[in-house]
Amino acid sequence: MKYNLQFSFKLRGKFPVEAQERMKEWFTELQQLLEKGIQERDLKKISKVKKWVLKSVNEKEDELLLTVVSGETMPAHHALLRMRKFFSGKFGKEFRLGISGIDIKSYKIDIDIPNKPAKEFTLPFVSTIIFTNDTAKITLEKNIPIDFIEKGSIDRIVKLVRNKIVEQIIRGKDEHHLVVWSSEQKKPVTNENPTDIMIKDGWIQRTSYRNQWIFAPAISALTETLKEIMVEHLYKPLGFKNMVFPKVVPWEVWKRSGHLSGIYQGGFEPYFVCTPKTADPEYWEEIADYFRITLEIEPEKIMEKLRPPIGGLSFAQCPPFWTYLQGKTISDDSFPLFYYDWSGPTFRYESGAAHGFERVDELHRIETLYIGFPEQIKKVAQDLRANFRKIIGDVLDLEFREAWVTPWWSSQEGKGDDEEESTIELKNFDQIGTIDMEIYMPYRGKRNQSNWLETQNVSILGNKYTKNFTVKSQSGKELWSGCGGGSFERYISAFVAQKGTNPDKWPEKLLKYIDELPSGPTFL
Repeated sequence: MKYNLQFSFKLRGKFPVEAQERMKEWFTELQQLLEKGIQERDLKKISKVKKWVLKSVNEKEDELLLTVVSGETMPAHHALLRMRKFFSGKFGKEFRLGISGIDIKSYKIDIDIPNKPAKEFTLPFVSTIIFTNDTAKITLEKNIPIDFIEKGSIDRIVKLVRNKIVEQIIRGKDEHHLVVWSSEQKKPVTNENPTDIMIKDGWIQRTSYRNQWIFAPAISALTETLKEIMVEHLYKPLGFKNMVFPKVVPWEVWKRSGHLSGIYQGGFEPYFVCTPKTADPEYWEEIADYFRITLEIEPEKIMEKLRPPIGGLSFAQCPPFWTYLQGKTISDDSFPLFYYDWSGPTFRYESGAAHGFERVDELHRIETLYIGFPEQIKKVAQDLRANFRKIIGDVLDLEFREAWVTPWWSSQEGKGDDEEESTIELKNFDQIGTIDMEIYMPYRGKRNQSNWLETQNVSILGNKYTKNFTVKSQSGKELWSGCGGGSFERYISAFVAQKGTNPDKWPEKLLKYIDELPSGPTFL
């Protein structure tokens, strides 16, 4: 790593001639200050003032121009902040000069990278990037404001350059996917596409909007049955409590949850929410009149009357929950906290054309959320895993498997799958990561060739959320969290793919929850 920063301190007043000798002394003192606490092996990597020049700006003002170079131990922009404090004290005390501003003239950084990216990229606030096999040479835009440095933005640019290259490597590989457990094989009663079966039997109807479906009475009843099964076999035995999570999510939540770092980069495809500039009827009268005359809407005109997005529709269901705990200190005897939510749809702008019922934009999920000390989270994750096996394999009688996968948020943060598979203690599931429950879909082909449907997951997230939302325990002990999301669309698609829609061929343990499937209207 190499940093080369050229900047100037703007001075309120003229620098006296006799100050020149004092400056030489001060730079020696400054270097000693910068080296304080640094180990000898790292001294070559800290900031050093390579050049300084006093320059007259006008009759009333001077500026001190400096060139600072460094390695990674103390980057030049970190030294700048220390130098501002150092020289403010010296100039004010001895010459009654104040620093009125800082002007960044040029900042070039050579960043060590694992390899040259397969596809070169640009970044905001960076004027040029030149890649070699092991270095990214970046030049920042001129006149960067000082608060850009104070807020850590330059450090994040350096980190982002490296992470984007790592993300390219991750995207270039197959997803880390290790099957760790499989149920016994079960003979399906059908090998038809479940979406086709459900449309034919009147269970579902596609709307005029992409990837959205209407649930008819029969499938709605089955959905409610699945909820009842989840409560009886999962939530009541483990002590989970029902909550209602918000479905409109402000930017602040997604900033803290980390989702915005992956916006439309693979993993986070939100629907945005805009509010009207006003609800005044006169303001909207033109839109209403246009429709009354033409019986058409004019989306471009409506856009003009909307405010910028305030955030978006719920994407992952659990992030907006965290405002409930944000900034709070919780008594140790309150943990673990166990909650679940099934109160409404979540929305994902799925890429590509319209898909079947198992891949939708408007999906209905049941979210499982748990917060506590690490050992508590490890235990409940294993308990959830065991209880989901009972629900999917025993009550629903489905053939499924479990897979250890790289979560999308882990990939976005550049964590990847750098652990040896042999070190993963999956028998006890005692580390940060995700296990997916995948159900066999016979219509997609043979078991060893078929694309199994990921229907449910159980994740241990570590302190990702508790740290970002500043949730603390009374004792100060570290808090972890975990979650598990299951889509009713996917559960039912997988069930119909193996069991069809005829209740006579369904497992008895499921039928005891169903008196009779309600029928819909007879269409002529």
